Amino acid sequence: MRLTQQRTALLQLINSSDRHWDAEQIAASLSREGHKIGIATIYRGLQALEQAALITAIQIDGRKHYERADKQHHDHLICTACGTIAEFYSPEIESLQLQVAEAHQFSIADHQLTLYGLCRDCRVAKEPIP
Repeated sequence: MRLTQQRTALLQLINSSDRHWDAEQIAASLSREGHKIGIATIYRGLQALEQAALITAIQIDGRKHYERADKQHHDHLICTACGTIAEFYSPEIESLQLQVAEAHQFSIADHQLTLYGLCRDCRVAKEPIP
């Protein structure tokens, strides 16, 4: 893969934070920084960076969200009201996944666990006032 100026800008932006970025957020941020990169170029660049394992992606509501590839393995909690994405790691869940795979004589190559629900703030906001 050729690391063009545009791909370098994408990679630097994603690697500069712990955020989960979608293509539109990346486009807006790069535009604010003075980069003139079209959305089609951003999508192609993200695909190339993901294929090269320089970034990772999770699927949320039909859209990919990208993050740094150098993070330790983790799973995600996604609020269906405000869209907040929280990361977590559970040794118990990881162990259970291995047990299930072993019971089915299955070899896990990779996995993503994403739990959807309401974050604390949104849950509190939806509770009726007594």
